Order: sequence, then structure tokens, then C-alpha cells
Amino acid sequence: MLNKDKRSLVLLLALGDGCLHYIKNKSGIYGGITIDHGIEQADYQAWKAKLLSYVFDKDVKVRTGHNGKSVQVSVCAKRLRAWRKFCYPGNKKNRANILPFIRHPELAIAVWLMDDGYSEHDKAALRIFTSSSDADTHEVILKWFKDHFDVSPSVKFQKVSAKNKTYPYLRFKYDDSIKIWKLVREFVLTFKSMKHKFRHIERIYQLRFLQPPLRDTKNISE
Repeated sequence: MLNKDKRSLVLLLALGDGCLHYIKNKSGIYGGITIDHGIEQADYQAWKAKLLSYVFDKDVKVRTGHNGKSVQVSVCAKRLRAWRKFCYPGNKKNRANILPFIRHPELAIAVWLMDDGYSEHDKAALRIFTSSSDADTHEVILKWFKDHFDVSPSVKFQKVSAKNKTYPYLRFKYDDSIKIWKLVREFVLTFKSMKHKFRHIERIYQLRFLQPPLRDTKNISE
């Protein structure tokens, strides 16, 4: 595998829940990536551990965290130090710096959806939360979706009263949501933990595309 492909696979994990960080030890300063998920997403986390094992050619284990309430994976490597510095200017994740290095856009959107997205109940529109991304970053994100998938999400904001904060998210209209879902559903639904999260859009997809059409009985004699 090319180094560019390895970098892409690691950075697409950082679009959502993956966190690039520094690690200090006796040998110096390294870089690392750590990902934390709820215990109910252990199957999804096991896939991420397998992917990182492949990229770094080492056995990456899933461990429990937060007193058994989460599952975590973590990798330390010197090359991650430079990636962390570039992707976190001002010590803050900047997706605009990450997206140009993604060479696996379909996998990236699938992971990003599973990490930070879901489908709405009534219209089955897809959402992806983009907290910490500013207006300039959102412009880059919107262009990336248009260039790679020919979809045009809108930037919306959701207020969380308990935290007294407002968080941005991408909302995809129905047709764009179905277009993306067609690309990623087969992979996303391999994870039992994701079937419930995306049940609304999958229900509509099955009704619209997988159900056999009703027979026209007007001209059938009784």
C-alpha cells in the first residue's frame, strides 16, 4: 500500500471521532491517534482496530475505557506527529486541512456518517455534525461533497440547551441523502450497531428501491 493511501485511511478516521494527539515518552515526542466509542459500538470499533492494524502493520487491540462504558483504540507512531501538527493548527482540528488528503472518499463519508451522523425520523434526511468547524472550513467541506458526490448539503445549527451551546451540522436533502445512502449502505449495515442508527433512511430505501412494484390489476379479468 502506498504511504499516501495509509495516510488517507488514518486521516479519514480523524474526520469524525478520531483524535490526533502528541505522546511524550523517554524516546521523545511521538504522534498518536485515539478513537473512543460507546460500548454498544464494539463491533464498529473492532473494524477500526483491524484497519489500523493493517495500516501500521501491528496488532492494534480494542480496550475498554471510562470504567467499562466505552471501547477505545490507540496507535502511536512518529509519522503521526507531523500529521497532528498539520491537521490541528492552533491546537484545533481543521477538517479543511484533512479533506485534500483523503483518497478514499466513499469510505470517508461512510465513517464520518457512522461517527457523527444519523438519519432524521420523518424525512430520513442525513445529518453530519461538524462541531468546531468554522465558516471557512464549511466552505471547503461543501465543495468536497459537491466535487466527489455531486450533492449540496446545507449548514444548519442545533442548540443544545443543557450545554447552552449551538452546534453546526450538515443537512442533506432527501435526494442527496438517498444518493449517498446508495453508496454506503452495504458497508454501513454490516455493523449491527449501525442498523438502528440509520433505520429510518434504510426503511425508506427498501420501500422505494427494494420492494417489488404493485401489479396493475385493471385489465385482469376476475
